[in-house]
Amino acid sequence: MSSRYPESPTALQILGATLLGVLVGLSIIHFTKRPIFPGVPGAHPAPVIIVEDAPAKQTLFSNMPKINLLPTLDHSMNILCMGVDSNGRHAQRFLNTRSDTMMLVHIDPELKRVGLVSIPRDSRVKLPGAHGIDKINSAHALGGPELAVEAVKEAFAVPIDHYVVVDTEGLKKLFEALGPMEIMVEKRMRYRDRAAGLHVDLEPGLQTLSPKQVEEYVRFRHDPKGDIGRIERQQWFMRQVSKKLKEPAVLLKLPDLFKFANEYVVTDMTAEDMAKVANFGKDIQPQQVQTATLPGHAEYIHGGSYWIPDPEACSVVFSRMLNEKISVAEQEEKRQEYGSDAATAATTYSDETDRPVKLTIKYPKGQEQEARSLETALNGLGYKVRYIMRGDMADCQHEQIVQMSYRADNALTERLKEKLPQLTTWPVNVMVEPHSSIDMTLILAPCTKLSLSDKTETEAAGTTPATDKTKAHI
Repeated sequence: MSSRYPESPTALQILGATLLGVLVGLSIIHFTKRPIFPGVPGAHPAPVIIVEDAPAKQTLFSNMPKINLLPTLDHSMNILCMGVDSNGRHAQRFLNTRSDTMMLVHIDPELKRVGLVSIPRDSRVKLPGAHGIDKINSAHALGGPELAVEAVKEAFAVPIDHYVVVDTEGLKKLFEALGPMEIMVEKRMRYRDRAAGLHVDLEPGLQTLSPKQVEEYVRFRHDPKGDIGRIERQQWFMRQVSKKLKEPAVLLKLPDLFKFANEYVVTDMTAEDMAKVANFGKDIQPQQVQTATLPGHAEYIHGGSYWIPDPEACSVVFSRMLNEKISVAEQEEKRQEYGSDAATAATTYSDETDRPVKLTIKYPKGQEQEARSLETALNGLGYKVRYIMRGDMADCQHEQIVQMSYRADNALTERLKEKLPQLTTWPVNVMVEPHSSIDMTLILAPCTKLSLSDKTETEAAGTTPATDKTKAHI
């Protein structure tokens, strides 16, 4: 194990793919890497760039190999991104540490889209080898990133090309290097965790957070949603932080970011691959980043808290997010093992049925008129608005389109945006629920102003308004 993570790093790394927001966001940093870690299929050696104490006339990049700084990514790529915890101040970094955050990132240059699938750390899966059934976050502690990669591949039958690992101390240093960030805090956050060194005290609303407050925001999980709530905040953070990381002033902080990369990030990606991802990521807009959380439910087993993935819904999510069909063999295996129609659901396209698309509109206090105007416009365009409801302010801070049914795929979503261009810039979140009666939920924010034309609303004349369902299941 000790050879997997050298105690004294000898090279800088590219950060372009660290967490696509911390992965997309760090796309401006695309120069070097550290030695490849063995064990991941497809990994291969790349030139190691040694940075030593240099004479006064020698620059930091004097000995760098000549590489194309703007290579083009010409194929899709799946990267497993992990944030690991610490075993104490004097413990060896990355060794025997659990993955506190796990996210599979799909980068698609053809569709110009990024898919982020968050895998809850407490997901109960069978680990490779003789490790048995355990939480998926233990894979990194038992066998490093190689075992974590294999665990995800075997548990969900998904391909993985590379991995990127950063630890919690590294996140602190990253936030300090980047400086204050403008973040939408969804709700009042107050929580003290002395063991983790956290003292969270944040007010709701759009505000500029200090580096310490940014760390508190992304690590906060003291709410009814627990780890799932933290995952949702991390996904929105990745969209919001990309704007900060594209500021010209960040270029002046490259030395600090290089130091961060050298000490706190490990990856099996080559310098060229990282530069390709960086070049692709610098032009990605928030609406091109699609997020999803592994479907399932929380359950206590033998005194332990687990997240139990739903095999049917997981098949749908991974098929959609990775833009890959499930093989016939895998479909049959899932159908026999779980007795579900996962295969059919995952590969059924939205245009195979003529039934109306069923929608829910969710809005915050003060936005009822905007919601009613949207309802009228949608009914006029042939959609069926089943419910229109006021949600908690904390749940309505971000405009978004939520795909909820097996039918509500990306093609169906794009058609909605084409028919109602006001939704073009809205991000898409995938929250598939088995047998959902609602295809999509449209969530308005306090600042939403759709400016729907009179013509659009007139087209809906004669339609029947939806009935308010304040307790509807979303």
